[in-house]
Amino acid sequence: MKINRPLSPHLTIYKPQLTSTFSIFHRISGAFLATMVSFSIFSFKIGDLSLTFYHFYQYFFLLTFYLNWVIISLVNFTLLALCYHMSNGVRHLLWDSGLFLELSKVYTSGIIMLFRAAFSALLNIIRQHWSNGQIPY
Repeated sequence: MKINRPLSPHLTIYKPQLTSTFSIFHRISGAFLATMVSFSIFSFKIGDLSLTFYHFYQYFFLLTFYLNWVIISLVNFTLLALCYHMSNGVRHLLWDSGLFLELSKVYTSGIIMLFRAAFSALLNIIRQHWSNGQIPY
């Protein structure tokens, strides 16, 4: 006899909370950063296969002309994911040391972590644009 009902507990019965959302995005940002590191290592290993790096540099040279905004957006998104993941990691380290474990402090530290990640990513993006001689509009 088969009963058509979801397994308990199921995600559809829960209301999204700030802490669960931060936890999910922490896992997503970690997976994204691992993918980006793997892609970077793989792309540099492909360049090592040839005796000269002509094709490798030619590929990236053409990418800088045709897909410059895509590369800059991907770098900035990766930077935002890195800042978020590191800020949330510091928050978890504080929890491991026994600090900020009350519910009100968990929410406060989450908001502070979110602003810290956004602020540090924004500062790094501005610094990146100014070091290239471009002032962001």
